[in-house]
Amino acid sequence: MKLSFRGIQYESHPSNVEVVEGRVGGLYRGSPWKLHQPKQTPKRTAQRQMTYRGVRYQG
Repeated sequence: MKLSFRGIQYESHPSNVEVVEGRVGGLYRGSPWKLHQPKQTPKRTAQRQMTYRGVRYQG
């Protein structure tokens, strides 16, 4: 999908995540809404060493 912001053009690549409908989470204007949870939890990537203003941290 092509988008633009303040005159700069860019391409959007949304990720598709399969979800499972869960239990009722509450009411909104009298209608029930349900919680949604991903079928698989995404795997975490390895942490990287980064530096901000000379201070190193894990990110």
